Amino acid sequence: MTERKTYQVTASKDGRWWLVQVPELDTVGQARNAAEVEEVAREVIGLWLDLEPDTFDVAVSIEIPGEAREAWEEAKQRAAVAREENAAAAALARRAVASLRADGLTFKDAGVVLGLSAQRVQQLAADIENVNAPAGYTKVVQAKSGRSNATRSNAGGETRAANKSGRRRAGV
Repeated sequence: MTERKTYQVTASKDGRWWLVQVPELDTVGQARNAAEVEEVAREVIGLWLDLEPDTFDVAVSIEIPGEAREAWEEAKQRAAVAREENAAAAALARRAVASLRADGLTFKDAGVVLGLSAQRVQQLAADIENVNAPAGYTKVVQAKSGRSNATRSNAGGETRAANKSGRRRAGV
């Protein structure tokens, strides 16, 4: 099986048009809008090499004009920093819950202290178990009513319940 050729294509705004360049072939085309760039590139390459447009691949790189490029790059950098900060904040929240629970506070009391619902505190406590669990780990918990077992797996944080017969119930 032969490997498909990939052509590098760049597009840049040029007045009302988008200039589509294929440096490897030293040829250009024009597109009315950015959405047409790949189609125009395929057409130009196909005509230049006498090939069908679906017999090769194109890797399109669209140049973002001036100030927009600078703003976009800064936005991406800030978003990356925000993701890191959010992850650090989540880890600290889990640590706070673990500390309060280790001191003997109930989920409800820890929630009052932290300004969270008891349910959110319970979620954070469960997240601690999942973060510390080895890959593929599954924990079976007996529900208070004794009617169902909940299985918590750190593979996706999925929870399932089974009735007494062992069949899964939908929507749990």
